[in-house]
Amino acid sequence: MKRTLLLSIIYIALTCSASAQTDTTQSHYITTKLEIPQLQRQRDIQVYLPADYYTSSKKYPVIYMQDAQNIYNKDGKNKRSWCVDSLLKILPDAQEAIIVGIDHGGKNRIAEYSPYKTDYGGADGVAYTEFMVNNLKPYIDSHYRTKSQAKYTAIAGSSMGGLIALYATVKYPKVFGTAGVFSPALWIAPAINQFVKETPVPGKNRFFLACGDKEGNETEYVAKMDTLLLAKEGFSRKNVPAPLVLKGEEHNEHQWMLEFPVFYKWFMDGL
Repeated sequence: MKRTLLLSIIYIALTCSASAQTDTTQSHYITTKLEIPQLQRQRDIQVYLPADYYTSSKKYPVIYMQDAQNIYNKDGKNKRSWCVDSLLKILPDAQEAIIVGIDHGGKNRIAEYSPYKTDYGGADGVAYTEFMVNNLKPYIDSHYRTKSQAKYTAIAGSSMGGLIALYATVKYPKVFGTAGVFSPALWIAPAINQFVKETPVPGKNRFFLACGDKEGNETEYVAKMDTLLLAKEGFSRKNVPAPLVLKGEEHNEHQWMLEFPVFYKWFMDGL
């Protein structure tokens, strides 16, 4: 894990810090506006296709990511970016996946990413998850060459996005086989703990937990969730690697930019 983290930091130095590294002629960004019928709203979906997508006939794994406004570095000027596209541009073709970025809902973001009512909003996360399962994923699978099985389908997000990624994978484990859970806002919805504890999940599903050690009590919440997941029947460190906790990192995109390459390699290596 330490070697992988070192490589991720090198990647960032070579790509994200240099705006000239974002050659969009070698990759394909497609933005589509979809209806969220469950919430009577519309949302931009930003799909990133591998460089060889139009020159090959192969199918690809898919990672669904929340907060799409902050995951790409298209023009090299987004200082709040995870630089996900920059990472994929330097990988061999065989290691590339399709990234489906879902724009957050602005003022509705907290409600959409929470499956439970909180002091900050309603529980639109239930309907939002149904949108991803019943509308978004079928759309992506029918319009792009995907490996549609749960094994090849991941969902990821940070903060509230991490919370909904966790919920969606536990709720629909036959749709999302892997969850990338970065600095999840578990404190806002403590009911998620009981939900994870009581809900059966196939032993082949996988969960990647990560946070920074400068996020207040975040490490404690993540450690508790790690324990709950490991206690599930058939689970082990193969399913749930020890949480990645970065020293000196706070609750922001810089931390998640550092952690994403580790998650990505772990996800792809497990396929």
